Amino acid sequence: MDIQPLSKLRVKQKGVIAYLEVKNNSQMHKLMSIGALPGMHISLVQKFPSYVFFLGHSQFAVDKELAEAIRVKVG
Repeated sequence: MDIQPLSKLRVKQKGVIAYLEVKNNSQMHKLMSIGALPGMHISLVQKFPSYVFFLGHSQFAVDKELAEAIRVKVG
């Protein structure tokens, strides 16, 4: 298994959130409020102009900084 930031995944690639590597409480609050927690299945939809992904049955968009904080287990 490989763990990498969400920002490094290919479009349509799927994985499971391994952990969150946040820089501050604000980032943690944002990710937790959308349900981005370890163990959740995640699928990248697009990378530009923002990172769009499915988390469960919901779709979210985040900037590159937050996409790099979400560490995903793939493979």
